[in-house]
Amino acid sequence: MASIMESSINRGCDFVFDFSCVTCQENDRNKEADFYCDKCSKLYCNKCVKHHNYLFKKHALLGKENISLWPETDVVELEQCQEHRKEKLTIFCEDHSQILCHVCHVHNHQKCSHVVLIADKVKVLHKEGDFKELLARFDAQHQQLIHKQRDLDENMKSLEKSYETFLEEINALRKTINDSLDQLEKNTKKELDTFLVNSRTSVRNDIKNCTKSIKNIACLKDDWLRTKDKSEALSFIMYKKCRDHSLKVEAVLQEMRTQDERTLTFNPDTTIQQTLSALTGLGRIFSTVKQVKPAKGSTQSTVTRHNNSKASSHSDPDSDQTTPGFNINKSNKTSSLSRPYSPGNQKSDPTKSGQVSDPVSSSSHQLVQGYHSGAVSKTDQILRVKNGKNYSVKISKDVCPSIITGICCTATGELIIIDSNNCKMKLLDQTYKVVAHCDFPTRPWSMCSIDSSLVAVTVDSNEVHFIRVSNGLLIKDRILKFQHYCLGIAHQHGNLYITDCSALYHYTLDGRLVSKMYKDTSHPWTVSPDGDRIYVTNSYSRQLVTLSRDGTVISTLTVPDLSSPVGVLPGLHVTDSGQVLMCGYYTDTIYQLDRDGRQILAEVVTKNNGVINPISVYYSKNTETIIVGTYYNDNIIVFKAQ
Repeated sequence: MASIMESSINRGCDFVFDFSCVTCQENDRNKEADFYCDKCSKLYCNKCVKHHNYLFKKHALLGKENISLWPETDVVELEQCQEHRKEKLTIFCEDHSQILCHVCHVHNHQKCSHVVLIADKVKVLHKEGDFKELLARFDAQHQQLIHKQRDLDENMKSLEKSYETFLEEINALRKTINDSLDQLEKNTKKELDTFLVNSRTSVRNDIKNCTKSIKNIACLKDDWLRTKDKSEALSFIMYKKCRDHSLKVEAVLQEMRTQDERTLTFNPDTTIQQTLSALTGLGRIFSTVKQVKPAKGSTQSTVTRHNNSKASSHSDPDSDQTTPGFNINKSNKTSSLSRPYSPGNQKSDPTKSGQVSDPVSSSSHQLVQGYHSGAVSKTDQILRVKNGKNYSVKISKDVCPSIITGICCTATGELIIIDSNNCKMKLLDQTYKVVAHCDFPTRPWSMCSIDSSLVAVTVDSNEVHFIRVSNGLLIKDRILKFQHYCLGIAHQHGNLYITDCSALYHYTLDGRLVSKMYKDTSHPWTVSPDGDRIYVTNSYSRQLVTLSRDGTVISTLTVPDLSSPVGVLPGLHVTDSGQVLMCGYYTDTIYQLDRDGRQILAEVVTKNNGVINPISVYYSKNTETIIVGTYYNDNIIVFKAQ
C-alpha cells in the first residue's frame, strides 16, 4: 500500500495545465510551468528553473507576465508519445498515417509494410518540396480568407446602402398615396427589415468564421516557423498539424463560397392605386444569394427569395432561347461611315461576328467602363489628347513580340494587360513598368473585370480563368470550364457574357447557363459591357451595331477599315461618361463615335500619333489617359487627355 501511495505522489495530481514543467514530467511529476526558455525551447516550474539558471546563466527566461510570447503549444509535449510518456516520437507509419515511438512500433505496427524514420521522411519531404508547398498553400489560403473577409465587409456595406436606398424609395412612393396606406407601409418596411436582419446575421457569421480561421492560420504558421529548426520530428509534427488544419480551412472556404454575395431588390407595384384593397404591402423585396459549386466548375442557380419562395432557371447550351430584353431585331436602320442616321437605310444582321459592348457594368473599372442612363455626363464630348509616349511591356521570359488584346484597370489604378502572343497576363505599376505576370496554358483572347481586384480571361480553349490582383501579385483564383469555345467575355451585375465562334451565351458568375442570346456562323465575337447601350463590332462586315437594352437595333454604322486578319478582333471601349472608342487592325486610328453609334465624331488618335495596327483601347479615368495596344509590338502607347 505504501508503494502505491508513493507512486501516486510522484505522479502528482491529475490537474491538466496549459503549460507543464518539462523536468517534472520527465520524473513522473505533474507541475505547472512558470518560465519558458526560448534557447532551450523548454518550460520550467519555479523549482526546476533554479537548476536551469545554474547551468545556463546567459539564457533569457520569459515569465508568466510574458506568456503571450510563449509557444502556442508545448513543443516538448508534441515530441512525446501520448501513450508512452517517456518515449519520443521518432517513427512514422505510412499505412496508418500515425506518428509512433519505438514502443508503439514494436507493439502495434510491426506488421505494417511502410514504416519509416521521421528523419528519413523529413528528408523526402524537403527533397520533394512538400514543406514549401504547404507553406505556400497556407499563404494562399490566408490571402483568400482576407479577401473573403473584405468582400463580406463590402457586401455588408452594400446591403446597408441598398436598405437606405429602398427605404427612401418606399417613402417617396408613400407620399403619393393617402392616409389609408399607413398599414401597408408598415408591412413593407417590416418585410425589408426582416430581409436585412437575416442577411446581416448570415454575413456577420461568415466574417466571424473568416476572422477565426485567419487567426488560427497565423498562429500555426508562426509556430511552424518558430519551431521548424528545433528538430526534424517537431518540424514534421507541425507540418502535419498545419496540413490537417489546411484541410479544415478549405472546407470552411468551400462552404462560404456557396453564398458569395447577398443583395436586396425592391420592385414597386405600378398598379398600386388601382388595387389598394388587394395589396399587403407597397412592393416586393427580394434577397438574392449566389450559390456556387467550385469543385468542377459546375454550378447551381441564383436563388431569389421573396417570402421564402425560390425560383431558378436552367438552359440547354444548344437551345435557341433568348433572354427577354436581349432579342435581336434583324430589321434595322443603318448608316455609313460619314452618313448620319437615315430611316430609309435597312441592312444586314446586326450581330454578326465582332466585339460587343453591353451597357450594364457592375464595376467602374472594367474593360469597358459603365455609362448609366440618367447620369450627368456629356457622352459626345470629344476626347482630345497630347502626344503619346511608348512604354515597353516586354519581359525577359517573352519569346515573341507582344500582341496586346486586352487592357483594364484595378480599383487602385493598377493597369492589367493580356499579351496573347506570349500567353501572359501582365500587371503594370503607375509608371507602366511590368511588376508581375502570370502564364496561361494557351493563348488568352479577352478580359473583363469582375470586382475591385478580380478579372476573368478567356483562353484558347473552353476555359475561363479568374485571376486576382493582390499586393502587387497576380494570383490564380479558379477556372470555369464550358461545353463550347471561349473567345469574348464581359461581366455585368454578376452575369457573364461569353462568345464562341458562332454564338453569344449568357451565364451567371458561377458558370450556370442562362441562355444562348444569339447564334451566327460567320465569325467569332468579342463582348464587353457598358451603360444602357449595347455596341457590337463585326470585323467581317466592318460594322458597328448599336442596340438598346431591350435588344432593339438603334443604328448600324459601316467603317470600311474595320476589317481584321484572321484571329484579330476590333478594339472597343466606352468610358464612364459614355464616350465610345473603337479601333481596328487596318484603321491605324482610334475613332470616337456618338452614343447612338450613328456617326464618327472624331479621330482621336491617328497614324500621325504613332498608332499602327491598333487592336485594343482603354481610357483610364484615374490617370486621364488613353492607352492603346497594338499588334506585334512590345510597347503600349499612352496619350494624356487634354
